[in-house]
Order: sequence, then C-alpha cells, then structure tokens
Amino acid sequence: MGNPMKDAALILACAALCGCAGIPGPGPAPACQVGQPMVETTLYLGLLRPGGSVSRYDFARFVEAEVAPRWQEGFTILEGQGVWRSEQRGVTEREPSRVLIRLHDGGAESSAEVEAIRGAYIDAFQQDAVLRTDHHTCASF
Repeated sequence: MGNPMKDAALILACAALCGCAGIPGPGPAPACQVGQPMVETTLYLGLLRPGGSVSRYDFARFVEAEVAPRWQEGFTILEGQGVWRSEQRGVTEREPSRVLIRLHDGGAESSAEVEAIRGAYIDAFQQDAVLRTDHHTCASF
C-alpha cells in the first residue's frame, strides 16, 4: 500500500462492498435472536513495501509480537489479494494481503488494541495505511 490514490480507491471500494468503514459509532447494537451483540473488526494488511514484500516469516513474527498478545481471546487470519485500477499507470494493480478478523465488545479498550496493531503494522512494514472496518453483529460460540 504505497500509493495514496490506490489507498483511497481501496478504502472506498471496501466501504462500498463491506458497509460502513471506521470505528463503530454510538448506534444501537443489533437485537440478537441468537448469540450476543458484538463488533466484528477487520484489518486489511498489504504485503508490499518499499524494496520488496513482507515475508511469511516476518508476518508470523509480527502476529506473535503484536496481535496475539492483544487478542488473546482469538482472531482469524485470511490470505487475500487486493485488486484496484491504478489511474496513474492506467493498469490493474494487484497486491497480496492478509486480513485479520476479530469479534469484541466494541469498547474503548478493544478499539485501542486495534489501533495499536494498525500503527505497529504501518511502522514495521512502511505502509501508507491499514484499512479498518467495524460492523455490529451477533455472535454465538
């Protein structure tokens, strides 16, 4: 994620496809027929950086150092492929990515943990941005 135009396009595309983007507002939690109200947070982490890619080893080390200690209750990692149209180059760009998903209570502490992970990833791998989406949902374990 090194191109600001690309980053903006990706954020708009994901927001359009996934619903609202950003930190959950004060809106009401859903009335759950099954399970309990929760917030589902998704982070989209690009794997390209200046001078190369984030290796599987480096990503695994990042998860062990930054994600697992903050999200001890659990999380999911998916492999992804970001695709967007580069207006600057006039071509379709592709970037491998990882998607982190976590269900939580939506409180200030949970949000701060998400923000700490975003900041750590941006710093560790020279990213321009890490997309975050939050959705109110119901979950039953």
